[in-house]
Amino acid sequence: MVKLIKTLMILALTAGFIMPQLSQGQRRVNPVKSASQGLQGKNENKNPADSIDYSRLAHIHDENGNVILVDTVTGTEIPDTTATPTGKIPKMQQPLLYAAAVGVDIWDPLMRVFGQHYGLVEFSGELNLHNRYIPVVEVGLGQSSYTPDDNNYTYKVPLTPYFRIGCNYNFIYNSNPDYMAFAGVRFGWSHFNYEVNNVHLSSDYWGESTTFNLPKQTASVTYMQILFGIHVKVFGPISMGWCLRYKAKLKESKATYGRPWYIPGYGSRNGAITGSFSITYTLPFKKKTISEAIQSENNP
Repeated sequence: MVKLIKTLMILALTAGFIMPQLSQGQRRVNPVKSASQGLQGKNENKNPADSIDYSRLAHIHDENGNVILVDTVTGTEIPDTTATPTGKIPKMQQPLLYAAAVGVDIWDPLMRVFGQHYGLVEFSGELNLHNRYIPVVEVGLGQSSYTPDDNNYTYKVPLTPYFRIGCNYNFIYNSNPDYMAFAGVRFGWSHFNYEVNNVHLSSDYWGESTTFNLPKQTASVTYMQILFGIHVKVFGPISMGWCLRYKAKLKESKATYGRPWYIPGYGSRNGAITGSFSITYTLPFKKKTISEAIQSENNP
């Protein structure tokens, strides 16, 4: 009986010592499994070599407020899938206010060298949004003095300003910003005077001739252009580009003695295709470097 009691006491003491140890060991295992599940998708990828060391990543925000993780060693940007549900870098890779530009179109001066009888010079101003949408304002000066080969009249338009507004769409907005391939639309308006002088009429039958001048006339023309072109950075902030423009008159005032042959900003009323060749100076808006962004995030 005494031996039985001693045996039961030994078993009870053993159980009291072992059970807490087993219970404590079980508590150590569970957090490890939970932690592993919590890290799934961050440090554990399909291939072991793809693992990302999140200990050296810094958090920054893009212009849309999304969290971007930046590797402080390599500078590589990684979308934070826990903060950005889609896990994708925003579609617009460039900031909203990306750049501004001013330019000069030298198409008409060059064409006048090759015999064109109208046009002077044109200037433009652009605002680049996301390197995708580019509102444009164009202003210029037009002038014409043309006498045909038979010298039977002279058509003149004095120095006249004109302007156009519109927008370009850059098809390669997420590519190298030094290059653009774009389409655009312009709406223009011109109010000007024109005259036809030294009109020479002769009659072979009567053997008589006469010369006269038509009264000065005023015209207003509203028109549009659809254009396609390319733009390439040459060096530094200087770029060059050219485009083809399809033009069409939308509204034209009535004329008493014949419609104008040349319309400032539109060109010759004969033909629907014209062109432009521009030299542009780009004014980029200041953008933070990766190191500056990290520093500003860490020191708000």
